[in-house]
Amino acid sequence: MAGKNWKQYFDFCAIEKSRTNGLCKLCHRNYKDKSGVFSNFLKHLKRQHPFEYNQVFKSEHEYFTEDRDGIEDGHEPIDLTNIKEKENRIILSITKNLIIRCNLPLNLVEKPAFRDFMKECNLKYRPVSTKRLKHDVIPSLTSTVLTRIHEKLITADHVTLTVDVWSDRRCRSFIGITCHFIDQKMSTQAYLIDFFRFKSPHTSENIQQMTDEVLERFNIKKKVFRIVTDNASSMVKAYKFGLSVDTENIEVDEKNQLIIENDLMIEDFEEHFEPDNLQMVNMSSSAFDENEDSPSVRLSCFAHTLQLCIRDGLKNVPYISKVLEKCQILGKCSNQSSKIADVLEEINKHISKMNITRWNSEYMLMKSILSIGKSDLDSIVKLMDNSVTFLNNDFTVLEEVVDILEPFYDISIKCQSDTIVTVSIVVPALVHCITHLLEIRKKLSFCTKLVEQLHTSIDKRFSGIIHRLNLINVEKNEPFNDPLYFMATILDPSFKFYWLRDLNLPINNENRLKQNIIQLIVDEISQDSSSTLPKASSEAVSVPLTTSKRNKKLFVYNEYDEKSNDTMVSDPVTEIDSYVNDPIRTRFSDYWSTSRLTSLKKLVKRIFSVQASSAPVERVFSHAGLILSSRRTNMSERLFKDLVFLKVNQSLL
Repeated sequence: MAGKNWKQYFDFCAIEKSRTNGLCKLCHRNYKDKSGVFSNFLKHLKRQHPFEYNQVFKSEHEYFTEDRDGIEDGHEPIDLTNIKEKENRIILSITKNLIIRCNLPLNLVEKPAFRDFMKECNLKYRPVSTKRLKHDVIPSLTSTVLTRIHEKLITADHVTLTVDVWSDRRCRSFIGITCHFIDQKMSTQAYLIDFFRFKSPHTSENIQQMTDEVLERFNIKKKVFRIVTDNASSMVKAYKFGLSVDTENIEVDEKNQLIIENDLMIEDFEEHFEPDNLQMVNMSSSAFDENEDSPSVRLSCFAHTLQLCIRDGLKNVPYISKVLEKCQILGKCSNQSSKIADVLEEINKHISKMNITRWNSEYMLMKSILSIGKSDLDSIVKLMDNSVTFLNNDFTVLEEVVDILEPFYDISIKCQSDTIVTVSIVVPALVHCITHLLEIRKKLSFCTKLVEQLHTSIDKRFSGIIHRLNLINVEKNEPFNDPLYFMATILDPSFKFYWLRDLNLPINNENRLKQNIIQLIVDEISQDSSSTLPKASSEAVSVPLTTSKRNKKLFVYNEYDEKSNDTMVSDPVTEIDSYVNDPIRTRFSDYWSTSRLTSLKKLVKRIFSVQASSAPVERVFSHAGLILSSRRTNMSERLFKDLVFLKVNQSLL
């Protein structure tokens, strides 16, 4: 009898047990004892027919144990012949994979069709109620994930937070806090540590107090290295120590603040970055020093600041406002007219929707219209009730605007991607944008003012980085004045000093800039060292593009593996010299996980915990918006928070 037939035979015996009279069809022996208990069939099958018994249960055992990342991690394998254990495994699988990961409603388990499906899969499936999922299974999973996050944070040396405030469909405000750190294997880790209700009054003092309670609960208050937020004024005011408030750089006009507070949906998250009017956290004075010399704990979101630069660039630019207005009218009509929709379908094109809260929705709208072509576009606008006319100059303007904004769009998408994007991307991205604006300006006919305004806004909003690039002293109150932007870039093997080539600086200025950045790294390391470290100079450190005394080969750090840890040179200046001349270009986690450059490695673990933007916490709000859909607005606050927490931290389930 084939293996699959043994399963069928077992199910047949289970259903027709009253007709078998306790007689095994394999050996024709009676397996019932005096009590006549049918479960003796399992014992008989296991003892007398072990081969057939394994065929029946082996596949089930493999299925339930193939992914040991569930809540049974660290436990001995369970006995799958135990009906109760199998039921619990099925219930857990339904909760984790269908309710949490697929975001299906909880009442799915009570629908007749679902129960019929489960009976087809397992004849002995006992239906579970929605009430049990709400009050037993989901809270149990939440507790387990919290415990695992606690355990992982114990091993972290430094953590960075991203914090923001969001309002749901019922106008209830919530604070989201994500935590980021580099583990012992030099891999990036990110978790949502809390998502909780934020009731009125929405003051910075209340935000500070609530965040402080979360950090105390996880015992990571002293481990916080940086906190990444957007640029809303109330967010900045929550960080009074070590931060000089520059109202010109943090001010967002009231109109933009109002429209940016809309809910965030996951399907358009890639084109979105929005500042909330309700803002972030401050640490107590016991956690961080408040002297003027200490760097600010708070960092601005790079993606949001870049968005503000583009808003500045698009203001009051001739030609663009009129062309953009025509595009908006056409985009609105295309989503309301079936005739236009049919024409677009025939030519296999579409017109993107306009959303006032995202600058890149304007970019996508113009790009989609430009891709249609003038002849097809003329036939489409004729179908409009109040048609608009796109002139030849309008197409030229569209082409120039799309070409100008394309790198800004690519960088925004990169910063908001699902993968973890560290702060090392900021300086190379800005250099790319600046050189792009300088090169494209020579090719423009209508949009030179857009380029000028973009350049001016970048110089203003990223003045800390721009001044370092120009070898100008950086003031403490300047935005993006933190030296970690440059340190992270250099210590990322993907960038090092390669991005300097785009600037085409004179050789003397380039070497001075390199030495300044190297000295920043040495100074940062010296803060953690009791001994006095030597100053970096052009004689002490060889920079890239110069000839080193020793030719560096691939995996040059393997030379240190031949020596013991006691004899390995640990001087930071020497380590930097070895690192910058190493030709390896790879992900920073792959490089530093095998590196023996101990001083630099310790610094990397700290600064690479910093995120380039507040995208991680914005992504939490995207999931929250989908979970609390328009059909689930009556969901209890506790269940809502648990589902958001488990959804974001599903890797720990």
